Amino acid sequence: MAAIRTAVAAPATPQSSTADMLKSAIRKGFNSTQPVTSSSHLHGRQDQLELLCEGVLDRGNHALIYGARGSGKTSLARVFANMADERGLVVLYSACEPNQDFGALIKPYVDAMAGTRIEWPADRPVNPRDVIEQIAPRTRRRFVLILDEFDRITDRPAQHDVARLMKMLSDAAIPVHIVAVGIAAGVDALIAGHASLRRHMSVIPISRIESQAVFDIIARGAASVGMSFTDASRETIAHLACGSPYHVRLFCALACFEVIKRKERKVGLPATLAGVSRAVNDWALTNAEDAALFRKVITTNSPHWNIIETIVRTTAAQGFMTRAARNDERGDCILFQLRNALIIDAENDRITFRDSLAPQFFLAMLFAAQNSEKIDENIISMNDFHRQIAAE
Repeated sequence: MAAIRTAVAAPATPQSSTADMLKSAIRKGFNSTQPVTSSSHLHGRQDQLELLCEGVLDRGNHALIYGARGSGKTSLARVFANMADERGLVVLYSACEPNQDFGALIKPYVDAMAGTRIEWPADRPVNPRDVIEQIAPRTRRRFVLILDEFDRITDRPAQHDVARLMKMLSDAAIPVHIVAVGIAAGVDALIAGHASLRRHMSVIPISRIESQAVFDIIARGAASVGMSFTDASRETIAHLACGSPYHVRLFCALACFEVIKRKERKVGLPATLAGVSRAVNDWALTNAEDAALFRKVITTNSPHWNIIETIVRTTAAQGFMTRAARNDERGDCILFQLRNALIIDAENDRITFRDSLAPQFFLAMLFAAQNSEKIDENIISMNDFHRQIAAE
C-alpha cells in the first residue's frame, strides 16, 4: 500500500506534463468524436449554413439535413442552433431512438415548450393534431425543434406523423420549425406521400468537403497544437479521407499522437501512416467481420487493386455507387466478394456500404498494401494481414 501511495503521489515530470498538455490540445484541435459548434470550425459548409439560416430563420421553413455518416450533418445543425439562439429563437435538440413512435418522439419537445408536463390522452396514441392544440396557445416565441439522427426511426407511422405535423404547423402559421437530420433514406421516407410539404421545406444535402476545406481543417488543427504537417502527410490524409471531416480529424489526431511518441514536432509521412494504421485497427475492433472481408478481398485481388480503389473511392466520395462505376466483369466479381458488407438496391441501382464509415478504412488498408515497401518498418499492423493470408 505504501508503494502504491508513493506512486500515486509522485509529481508528474515536466516531460509527462508537456505531453499531457499536447494530447489535450490535440483532442480539442482534431476532435473527431464531437460535432463542432463554431462556424469558424465548419470548414467547407458555409454555403449549406447560409441556405439553412435563410430557409428556417428568414423564410420560416422546416428543414431536412441529409448526408453520409461522418459528413458533418450534426456539426452543421449545432452551428445553426447557435445562430438561431443568437437571433432569439428557442432551440430544442434531441437525438432520435430506434422504434420510437410519434408520441415518444414529440412529447419531450412539447413539454419543454410548455414548461410543464402535458396531460396527454391516455386512451389513444398522440397524433399531430393533439400537438398543435397543445403548442398553439404557448408559442409566444419562435422555436426550432432539431430531430437529429432521424433516419434511426424505423416506424413508418411516426415518420408520416412528423411530416403531417410539419405541414400543419406551416398551414397554421405557428412559429415552430422542425429540422430533421439524417441520411438520405430517412429524408425520402419523410417526404414520401407529402408532396405539398416541399414548399414549406428547405432541403440541405451534405456532400463530401473539397480538398481545400480538408487542408484548412489540417492547418487550423496543427496551428492549435503547435505542430505542422508535411505536404506528403496532408495529401495522404486528404487522399484517404475522401472529403469526410470525421476521417480527416481522426487521422490527424492519431498522427499527432504518434509524433509525441517520437518526440518530434512535424507530422511526417511515417507518423501519418502510423496514425492511420491505429485508426484502422481501432475500427476493426468494432467491425471485425468487415475488416476481415476487406483484408481477404485485397489479398486475393492484388492484380486488380485499381478496380477496388475505384469502387471504394466512388462510394466514399458520393455515398453510393451505380452501375456505371463497375464497367467490367472483374468489378462485378469484386462486388460479389464484398456482398456481405454492402447494401444493394437493385431497383434504384445503388450500392452502399452497410457501415458508412468503412470505405475510408478500406482505402487505408489498400493504401498500405500498395505502398508496403515505402512504409516505415515500425508500421506493420496494416500489412501483417497481407503477409499472414498469403502464407496460408
